[in-house]
Amino acid sequence: MAGAGGGYGAGHLALRLVAEAALRDGWGDPVTWLREAEAFFERTGHLRVAAACRSFLADAGAPMRRRPRDQAEMPAGLSSLGVSRREQEVLDLVVERLTNQEIAARLYLSPRTVAKHVQHLLAKTGCRDRAGLRDWAAQLRP
Repeated sequence: MAGAGGGYGAGHLALRLVAEAALRDGWGDPVTWLREAEAFFERTGHLRVAAACRSFLADAGAPMRRRPRDQAEMPAGLSSLGVSRREQEVLDLVVERLTNQEIAARLYLSPRTVAKHVQHLLAKTGCRDRAGLRDWAAQLRP
């Protein structure tokens, strides 16, 4: 299945779906397929699907590669505080007024992990609560 086609990602989405079945049933090369799909979805900005690929890779026990922090996309106010890319994703969803459970579902994380990210954001920004985070984040936007 390597080299799946699909200019719009259909072939890579198929890799992701087939890899899930292969992991569950113990056949094929799901780790290679998931890595290929993850790279495509990360490169094309489909971060939720890329996160799902990483989740399945973790389930498969595959060594996880650290994703490079793309500081060019991160507002200077966040990067100067040491906010991680994942924390930025959580912050963006806090700004949208999503609950920890809703954020967890969107990013394929546990609600406890989301709570930890929010806790880290509060500590790094000096905000007291989620409303403070929303106000703080609004000041970063042009």
